Amino acid sequence: MASLKILVTPDSRQTVMVLGGGPAGLTAAYRLSTAGRRVTLLSLSPTGKIPPHIGAPPSAILGCHQATWALLHSLGIHRSASLFAESTLEFLLPDGRLARYPKTRFPTPIQQLLTIGRFAGLSPAERWKLLSWLEQIWEGSLQLAPDLEQRTAQHWLQSLNYSQGSLEAVWNPLAVWLAGDDLGHLSADAFVMALKPFFLAGASNSRIWVSRQPWEVLLVNPIKNILIKNGATLMAQTAIRCEVQDDRMTGVRLSDGTTLRADWYVSAVAPPQLTPLLPERWLTRYAYFQHIADLTTFPCTVMQARTPAMLTTPRHILVGSGPFQWIACMPSEPDGQMLAQLVLPQGRSATDAAHRVSVLLRSLNLLKAGHRLTAFSQRETGKAFLSLSPGTKVRRPIQQSPVSNLLLAGAWTDTGWPANLESAIISGERCAEIILRRENHFS
Repeated sequence: MASLKILVTPDSRQTVMVLGGGPAGLTAAYRLSTAGRRVTLLSLSPTGKIPPHIGAPPSAILGCHQATWALLHSLGIHRSASLFAESTLEFLLPDGRLARYPKTRFPTPIQQLLTIGRFAGLSPAERWKLLSWLEQIWEGSLQLAPDLEQRTAQHWLQSLNYSQGSLEAVWNPLAVWLAGDDLGHLSADAFVMALKPFFLAGASNSRIWVSRQPWEVLLVNPIKNILIKNGATLMAQTAIRCEVQDDRMTGVRLSDGTTLRADWYVSAVAPPQLTPLLPERWLTRYAYFQHIADLTTFPCTVMQARTPAMLTTPRHILVGSGPFQWIACMPSEPDGQMLAQLVLPQGRSATDAAHRVSVLLRSLNLLKAGHRLTAFSQRETGKAFLSLSPGTKVRRPIQQSPVSNLLLAGAWTDTGWPANLESAIISGERCAEIILRRENHFS
């Protein structure tokens, strides 16, 4: 019988164990560590080693991602020209034309008049229909329908008499880019919540910023270095088991028999990883945990291609037809050749993917006739996106679980955002705030 080893923290500081080394877990660990808490960050890795990255990096950080920018600023990373470049947003229309979404620095609602009113991706009639609808919303003479969470975004837009052409060329690519799912599966409420901060707020919110540095350099390594400096423990395991007593977490048992104990536990893993760790009685007793088991996540394939084309500014191009629904193009360092990132969502396949990517890039004049891709790679990201179909909103859990010392973090939790980087960081911030506020209340 294997001996049971228990590690006991030698000082009196509050201890926190964070399960999961993605952006949500890193954020929670960073905030708690800098607040003086003793933190253990436990990554679940198939190899048992701390991975060098946290999954597919975002193609861009939007201006409306306030929590992401705040976290970067706290790490000393600012929106300078040397670190970030601003990208354009373009739509590939059925006739092959590219329609660029205009920019303006005027305040709302003048901004919408000068952007939507000049956007060639919608017909003049649909532009003015949209502006009239927005004006009524701003004036309070029109309210959003109360059943948006029970309807698909496609059904809702059709009820507003948008044409099938605009649904395919503009609205559906936007849904996939901002929320990770198409109009036919996405709830109307999730679609509106994804659009509002980007298009219907201040002009700076609709900016698209692309990092000139690798994601590990930009965020992951700075946080890990600070954690180590603050005395945090970073570990990786292939498998763990949660230990509980009554309605409290009491420890995490590792594969070698070691049990790690803490005052607080923050789970920052995906739902399919979380539910097997919990005792059966919690899953059956609490609707909170039952709802988590009902959430649906799905994989996607991320492809990267390099071409000899010279690119000076990044471009985000949303595509209404074909397997790829958006493409992010950026100049690579230091040669300026183009690096393209494409995402193939669930339910879409592309046989001979490199050839299909080449065809798309040639249609966009990003790969000249006779030239070939200089590099191509693709990889499955696993459980990458959370399905935001009608009825999902009530199943996304708040960060405080029914178990008093167990908090949940992750892009999939209830943050008011799609399951993106901003959502993950917000969830990690909220977990840290709950722990610090609770401790201050009882101190």
